[in-house]
Amino acid sequence: MSRKKQTGTAGIVTGSIIGGAMLGLVVPALAIDFSISGFIRQEMAIKLSDRENQANNHGNPFNGQDVPLEPLGLNLSSVAGLNGLLGSLGLPTVTDVTQPLFGSAATLPPTGRRDVRTAKNDFNLFATRVEVNMAAAIDANWSARLTVRGYYDWNAYDDNSDTNFFETQMRSGGGGTPLEYAEKDFMIDLPVATVDYTNGPLFVRMGNQQIAWGEAIFFRVMDVPAGLDYRRHLILEPAIEEYGDKRVPALGVRASYQINSEWEVEGFVQKFEPSLYPNPSTPYNVVPDQFTVHERYKGYADDLWNVGGRIRAQLGNLGLQFIAVSRHNPDGVLRWTKSGVNRDLPVLPGSGATLAETPFEVDQKNGVKSQEEWYWYSNSVRLDGTQGLNAAIDDFQPATGAVTAYNVGESDALARGELDTFFWLSGGLRGHIENVFPYENVFGASVNYVFDGEPGSFLEQLIGRVEVTYTPDRTFTNPTLGQDFIKEDQWSFAAVFEKWHRWSEDFPAAYLVLQFMYKNGSDIFDVKTRHLSGYNSTATTTPKGVDYSAAIAFAGFQPSPSLEWKFEWAVLYEIDGGWFFQPGLRWKPNDKWEANIYANIVVAPEDGRSAIALVDYLDELALRVTYQF
Repeated sequence: MSRKKQTGTAGIVTGSIIGGAMLGLVVPALAIDFSISGFIRQEMAIKLSDRENQANNHGNPFNGQDVPLEPLGLNLSSVAGLNGLLGSLGLPTVTDVTQPLFGSAATLPPTGRRDVRTAKNDFNLFATRVEVNMAAAIDANWSARLTVRGYYDWNAYDDNSDTNFFETQMRSGGGGTPLEYAEKDFMIDLPVATVDYTNGPLFVRMGNQQIAWGEAIFFRVMDVPAGLDYRRHLILEPAIEEYGDKRVPALGVRASYQINSEWEVEGFVQKFEPSLYPNPSTPYNVVPDQFTVHERYKGYADDLWNVGGRIRAQLGNLGLQFIAVSRHNPDGVLRWTKSGVNRDLPVLPGSGATLAETPFEVDQKNGVKSQEEWYWYSNSVRLDGTQGLNAAIDDFQPATGAVTAYNVGESDALARGELDTFFWLSGGLRGHIENVFPYENVFGASVNYVFDGEPGSFLEQLIGRVEVTYTPDRTFTNPTLGQDFIKEDQWSFAAVFEKWHRWSEDFPAAYLVLQFMYKNGSDIFDVKTRHLSGYNSTATTTPKGVDYSAAIAFAGFQPSPSLEWKFEWAVLYEIDGGWFFQPGLRWKPNDKWEANIYANIVVAPEDGRSAIALVDYLDELALRVTYQF
């Protein structure tokens, strides 16, 4: 048993159109019932703090800083220190530590200065959305649905680079899915374009569709058929809406058959479509801008298909569900890749062709400038700074060896000295990584039970549900970004309690849901399927790893006596991690207008254990004003 969403149906226009005339076909006249509805919505998110997104160029905490470098681990800020290096190389000594070395390529004393502006923003989001939903009942067996969605971002966000909100690398036209057209500031797509066939116990849906198997708030356990589109507002819409706007649509066929009053079977075949992450220089970007991400979808994974099925039963108060899905991981996994950029190290003319065979390119404006910056960002995205350097060197020999890079073993000190050497000699380096989509099988089961308590008691109609999935030999992003991914069996577990409860005769029933989730292997949000061995570190220590990721969520809403107002809330607590708070209020004065105001607040100490710390900067007040037609 699951809860029903409360959605507006105001303004539906219903008519009757003669099917033969509409389609221009010589067939007997068919009476088609046609309906259309939709909404226009203004969405905005106002920043509540002066912190900026550290993944973007303008929010880098090292902007404007002169970070001392120690090439080869040596302090070259003094004449004595510099002459010690020059003497060891058999070079003439100097009396002025501020003179250039190797011509004008590397200046003294060595510093990694990010001469970059730090911007200040008032808005994380300022956008307009339009959706039009059309439905046609052709006859007793056939029907069709079409949803047209348009989204325009007014670009109130200030970064140092060209802001591209929606264009992707997935397709030549920039769209994220086959039925999407996207440019930098807007996207138009058809999230639903289906034809349905119903005949007694048989239901078949064909076309572009979103398959939703889960009802969890924040968490996804059984909800495995589709990836998520994070481009519009990450996952920061009201949590109670359960990813309703986020699942990536895909072309496919889905069918179900009601065997009897208790048992139902369902299956699907659907084109693989990956999750869509925010682009660099956009408010909710999660990949540091010093990386270039190469999406290996177009030409690599754009002709793949997912298949899956489930069996459901309702045996009195007991509900059962079993799933099996063969898919490609929509979130992807990351690893180093060749940059392909032919740009010389300033001190090594002609080195560009060799450097193009490594994961690095010279980027003196926006690249990483110091080992301090390297390790700070490695910690923030749960990577291993030292072993990440080793993997980048070992996996791209002999090119890396040709520019004198070497494996430092387990020595953080040697790694820091080597990094500072190359940052000094280059003036800054940009890393290149690729996102690939490995194949995996997911098996799962769930049990839910509706309790029969005394009328008016808390146990009356309380629903308890347990969900478990198992993914054998799952592929994870290695914290080193090495070519050898981590392979490990993954278990995901969720326990959920939900009910409608009336606290007082003066108020309608409140909806309440309490959830617990556990995962091994990756964190609860599965961002780029990062492995937990990259957790538990600081900017000055390497990761020790954690065994699991777990969290508790409590959410719900309470309507007012008139139903005009609704107070909503969602709270997420990571075990050994951070907090996320989302209080909200909805006002619906009539069947046309609705206003929704809510806050997103993150409190996450940076101890290397929290998944939500990735967006600790984003405290914001969000507002949505909707007109329905």
